[in-house]
Amino acid sequence: MILAPTSWCIPVDSGKFKWDFARYKGLEEYKRFGKFAYIAKLRNGIWRNVGCCVAPATSFLNSLGLETLGLRMDRLCSNALQLAEFLQGFEGITVNYPALKQSPYYDLVQSQFGGKGGGILTIDAGSKEKAFKLINNLKFATIATNIGDLRTLVIHPDSTIFTHGSKEQKENAGVFEGTIRVSVGIEDIEDLKEDFEQAIQKIDS
Repeated sequence: MILAPTSWCIPVDSGKFKWDFARYKGLEEYKRFGKFAYIAKLRNGIWRNVGCCVAPATSFLNSLGLETLGLRMDRLCSNALQLAEFLQGFEGITVNYPALKQSPYYDLVQSQFGGKGGGILTIDAGSKEKAFKLINNLKFATIATNIGDLRTLVIHPDSTIFTHGSKEQKENAGVFEGTIRVSVGIEDIEDLKEDFEQAIQKIDS
C-alpha cells in the first residue's frame, strides 16, 4: 500500500497471497479472477459501488462548479431535449428521454421538473455492432462513463458499466445490446445534431 500526501492511496497487489476464500467471505465471489481476486474486489466491489476518497483540490473545484450549475443545467436540458427530438426522425433509432411527449414520464416531468428532463438520454441502434459503429463515428462526443460534463459523452452501457449485471438486471434498467447512453453537453445544438446525423448515416455504409 502506497500512501500519498493528498489522503488517497494506491493499492498494489502482486497476486501471490494465498487467500482462503472460505474464511474471507467478501472475496469468495471474486475467486474466479484467480490471483487478481483482491484487485477485482477493490475495483468492482468497492470503487465502483462506493467510490474513492475525494482529494481536497477536487472538492474545491466541485464547490466552485456549483456556482454555475444552474446555468449549465438549463443548457444541458435544452440540448438534450432538442437532440432527443431530432434523433426520433431517424429510422432504426429508438430514443428514450423523459421529456419527450411519448414518454410515460412526460406528465411527471412537466408537473415536477418544469419540463426539464435532465441532460441524459439513451438511444438504441438495434444491435451491439451498430451501436459501436455509431459511437466510433462521432466526432464531437467523447467516449467516457462520466455524466454531467460540459462536453457530450457517450458510452455503451451493456459492455461497460453494466457488464457484471445479469440479463434480467440489464433489461430492468433499460440496457440492451444496442443501447447508447448520451450525456449531453453544452455545445452548440446544431453541431451536435450534425455530428449524430453523420454518424448514424455511416452505420449501414
